[in-house]
Amino acid sequence: MATGIQMTREALCDGLDHMALQHLTLMDQLIRTKMILEEHMRSGFFLLGKTRYVLGCNAISTLQLPSEEREVDPLVSVVSTPVRIERYDGEVIYQEMNTEFADPVVSLPVEVEEDSLSDMYTQEDDPVEGLRQRISNLQGEPPEDREEDDREQYSADQNKKKVINRDPIRWFSVLPPQTLKQAQTDFKTAIQISAKCATLLGQLKAVCNEYKRLAKIKSKIDNIEKES
Repeated sequence: MATGIQMTREALCDGLDHMALQHLTLMDQLIRTKMILEEHMRSGFFLLGKTRYVLGCNAISTLQLPSEEREVDPLVSVVSTPVRIERYDGEVIYQEMNTEFADPVVSLPVEVEEDSLSDMYTQEDDPVEGLRQRISNLQGEPPEDREEDDREQYSADQNKKKVINRDPIRWFSVLPPQTLKQAQTDFKTAIQISAKCATLLGQLKAVCNEYKRLAKIKSKIDNIEKES
């Protein structure tokens, strides 16, 4: 019994040592990551200031932002992965945070007027079909050919697509300067680094909880040894 308690105590001490070492490693990674985040944020704001100096103070301001009534689709989403398990002589459970950037350029089909579609497909049921045929004949165009041309026009309209650029950089300039593009790149990188910081904080919290759990078990074993 005493041998089993002694082995369990040694295993707990090893686990506590691993948790403490892992805690220091994560703290170092978190500090370095935050320093990189601060560097990219500083560079982004510096480039924004440089762009305002070139284009004018009113060119880059809150006046170009969409109003509250306008709906804006986000191009960046933060996704949390399923729970991952890593073993450090014990199970540490945490979630990893990732960022996904959507393509700002989308293609939408051109809308066809409903009136033209209804006229096209209900022509056979029209009570004045004979009148329309006589008018077509007077114009020198057979009704069958006209209906076929309408259908071809409809199929051509269906193949047409409207390209929309949802890039937020277009809010400030149709032809954004290079400094504004570099600032956008820095801020995108800052978003990714922020997600990495969130992942490190989750790992750090999991390691601290595991350390407290092992320390509590070790304290109980020490009390049992004292009573015996």
